[in-house]
Amino acid sequence: MSSNVLKKRLLILGGNGYVGQNICHAALLQSDKYLVRSLSRSGPPSPSSTPPHLASTLEQVEWVSGDVFDASARKDSMEGVDYVVSTIGAFGSNEFMQRICGDATIEAILTAKEAGVKKFGFVSSAQVYEGSAGLKIPESVPMHGYFQGKYRAEKELVRGFPNNHVILRPGFIYGPRAAGALGILPLHLLGAPLSFVGTGMGPVSKVIGRIPFVGKEMESMVPVDSVGRAMVESLGKEGEMDRGITLEAEDIRRF
Repeated sequence: MSSNVLKKRLLILGGNGYVGQNICHAALLQSDKYLVRSLSRSGPPSPSSTPPHLASTLEQVEWVSGDVFDASARKDSMEGVDYVVSTIGAFGSNEFMQRICGDATIEAILTAKEAGVKKFGFVSSAQVYEGSAGLKIPESVPMHGYFQGKYRAEKELVRGFPNNHVILRPGFIYGPRAAGALGILPLHLLGAPLSFVGTGMGPVSKVIGRIPFVGKEMESMVPVDSVGRAMVESLGKEGEMDRGITLEAEDIRRF
């Protein structure tokens, strides 16, 4: 029997992006357990958008070019897949963010359900929880569409995969990020100190945490490699979950 028969097949939506690459990497560090496929419009990442420490691992990914809004592309990419993870998100107008941060993942959830996918993971936002400052942003204000899109996607995921979903709610995600002609952006040089201020300075951090919106963001910064490990290890828990898994930033940083 081929060893591939025993491996879980994992599809990453947006696997060539910053977060997606790190989830692919985390899964392929367990190459005895996972085969990894990515669906994105541009297929594989270019060398200039791939951090050197991920390059050799990402060569093992099956890169599929396709539009997540194309039903046939979604269906084909999910054939034979055990788990799906959506890392899809982008900034722009509120209408654009509602579509990319919400509708794209919602359509993928519906297709995954029809395809018999066992588990579905989603990278959401620290601001997506009932009563959050992010969800109270008026429609006319920038970022309304981003948080509302993520919120709608979370709701659909819980409906579609009530016992077999993994939701991560990070704030700012930091680590080395390849940015084409700009080279490697050392986001950890900004994120790690700010994260310490938001979480590791005792009374000072508690005061900051009380500031609407800003406090939540300051306490929710996470390393990108922790995001990758948190998603892969949570999906890999054996057996059907009694209920889905939702990990806040503090939980993610433990990975």
